[in-house]
Amino acid sequence: MKKFNLALACICAIAFASSAFATITPKRVGPVSEYGALQAGKNAAGEGRIYGSVKGIVDGSEVQVRGMSLTWSMYWPYGSAFYGKTFIDTLVASWNVELVRSAMGVVPPWGHGGYMTRPAYFESQMDSVVQAAIANDVYVLIDWHSEGGLYNCIHQGEKPKYEFNDNKTCFTANDAAKFFGKMAERYGKYPHVIFEIYNEPVSESWADLKAYADTVIPEIRKYSDNLIVVGTPMWSSQAGDAVANPIDDKNVAYTYHFYADLHNMPDHIESSNKALAAGLSVFVTEWGGIDKIFENETHKERLEKFLAWTNEKKLSCAKWDVEKPFLEDNAIDNYIKANILPAKRTYTKNLIWENSITDKLPNLVTYGTSSEIAGKWSTTSDIDDYGDEQGDKGNSTFTNNSTETTVKMDNMKLDTVGTGFDYAPYIRAEYTFGEGVDLSKCKMVSYQYKGANHQFTLYYDWNASVEYFGEGVWDYPFVEMPYAPEWETVHIDLGWMMSNGWQKGIPTNSVIDAATAFRFVVTNDMFDTSLWIENLKCIEDISGYTKLQKVNSIHHLQVSIQGKNLSVHGIQNGSRFSITNMLGQVVKSGIANENFNVNLQNSGKYILKVGNSQMGILVK
Repeated sequence: MKKFNLALACICAIAFASSAFATITPKRVGPVSEYGALQAGKNAAGEGRIYGSVKGIVDGSEVQVRGMSLTWSMYWPYGSAFYGKTFIDTLVASWNVELVRSAMGVVPPWGHGGYMTRPAYFESQMDSVVQAAIANDVYVLIDWHSEGGLYNCIHQGEKPKYEFNDNKTCFTANDAAKFFGKMAERYGKYPHVIFEIYNEPVSESWADLKAYADTVIPEIRKYSDNLIVVGTPMWSSQAGDAVANPIDDKNVAYTYHFYADLHNMPDHIESSNKALAAGLSVFVTEWGGIDKIFENETHKERLEKFLAWTNEKKLSCAKWDVEKPFLEDNAIDNYIKANILPAKRTYTKNLIWENSITDKLPNLVTYGTSSEIAGKWSTTSDIDDYGDEQGDKGNSTFTNNSTETTVKMDNMKLDTVGTGFDYAPYIRAEYTFGEGVDLSKCKMVSYQYKGANHQFTLYYDWNASVEYFGEGVWDYPFVEMPYAPEWETVHIDLGWMMSNGWQKGIPTNSVIDAATAFRFVVTNDMFDTSLWIENLKCIEDISGYTKLQKVNSIHHLQVSIQGKNLSVHGIQNGSRFSITNMLGQVVKSGIANENFNVNLQNSGKYILKVGNSQMGILVK
C-alpha cells in the first residue's frame, strides 16, 4: 500500500501521486532556498520593499523575483493544458522562472465551470501547481483569479462605475476565506507560498477591499505568516488608495497590474509610487500587453519605462501569460528571454526548509486496492466520423503504434479545414467497457499518460442513452488533462467530470450507470504530437479523501415498468424522489420508504431522480 499526496499530477482535476514523505521534498536548489520566505518591509528611506527571511529586512538585501503567470485555469486548451506537474518542471527548467502564478478562475462567465461551481476539481489543479513549484524550489502565487467578481455580492442591484468580466455570478469574502484557510493549512508552512487573495478588483472601493481582506487574512493567519498580496481598485492599479487606511498586518503587499498596450507611463504608476513612498510594499502579480512592441513604438517605450521602474524599486513580477509550452525563435519571445525572464544561474542553499517542516500535509491520501477495468482499446479520428449533415468528415490523422499494454497515438495532426469539423477536430483513444463493469465501486479512476493535453471523457453509447435518458447523448462529462512532457500518474474522481450543459435534459455531471466507455480526446489544439496511455485502473479503496457524491448512480435500485406503471424498489428510507416529464413538469414527488409505485398517464420520456442521482425512463 503506497502513500501519496493529494496533488494533481496533472491538472485541474487530478490527484497526483508525489511523495510518501511528510513534506514535499526539493528536486533542486532554487531562489526560495537562497532568499527564504518573502517579507514586506521598508528600506532606510522608508519606502516599501520586499525582503527574504534569510537576510531579513536589511538595506541592500531587497528581493526581486521574476516569473510567469499561468492563464485562467478553466480556459481550454490554452490555460488548463498547463496546470500539470511535469509542465511546471519544464517551465522552471526551460523558462528559468523564479515565480509561478496559479490563476484559479473563481466565477468566470465562460469556460468549463469555475471554483465556485466545481471546487474539488479546481483545488486539485491548484494542488498540482503548488506542489510542483515547491518541489522545484520556486515561489508560487495562489491566485484567487477574478475580474470584479466581488462587486455584485456586496453592491446588489447597484450599477458599477466600470464594467467588468465576472458579472454573471459573484463570490463573497467568506467564500475566499474558506478557500485560503484550506490552502494555508495545507501549504502555509512552506516558504515558497504567497497568497494573492483577489486578482483584479474593478469597481470596488478601497473600503470594500479592506473589509474583504479583513475577513480573508485572519483565516490565513491561523496557519501561516507568509506574504499576502491584496488586490487594489481599478484592475489592481490603485495601491495608493490604501495609504490612508492600510491593512493591519505586518506581511502584506499591494497589487499593481500593467499592460503596455493600455497604460500610459509614468501616469499609471503614480498610485503605486504613492504607496511605496508611504512604506507599503507593492507586488506586480500580472503584467503584459507586449505583442506589438515591434510594430508600435509607444508600446515599446511604455514597456521599457515599466521594466526600468520595476528594477529601480526592486519589484517582483509575474508576466501574463503562459499559453504555449516553449518559447520560440521569434522577435517577441527572444525579447522575453533577453529582457524579462531571469538568466539561468546557480542558487545558494541558505535555507534548509525541507528539514524544518515536520507536519504532514492534511490531505495525505492512501490508495489501497485497485483492479483492472474490463474492456477493449480502440483509436480513431474525425476522418472516420459519420460527418456533418452534408456528409463532410474531418482530415485529422495519426499513426497507431499501440502495443498490448500501451496506447500510442503518434504523429498526430488535427486538420479539418474546409470540413464539417472546423470547430472541433479530434483524435481519440477509446476504452469500451466489458460485460459487467461496475464503476460505482471506483472511488477514483487512475491511469498513466505522456504527451498531448486531452479531455478524459465519460462516454454514453447513443442507443443505450436513448433507453436510459429518453434521448441520445452527444454532450458528455469530461475533465481537462494537461500537457505532460513526461509520464504522469493521475487519479480522477469521476465526480469532477462535467459536460458543457448543451443538452438541457441530460445531467451535466457523471451518470456512471449509463456509461459505456472512457474516451481520451485530443481536440481544438494540442501541445504534443503524441499521446501514450497505459495502466487504466479502478481504485476501490482510498483513505484521506472523500469521494464526491455528484456521480449519478441508481445501480442499486430495482426499476420496473409494466405498461404505464412504474415501480421502484430498494430506496433508502427518507430519500426524496421525483419524476419529471420532458417539459420539466413534476409528475410526482415525495419521500420514499424503500419503494414506491406510480401510474404514468402518458407515454413518453421521463427523468427519475432519487436523492442526487437520476436516470431516464421510456414509457411506451
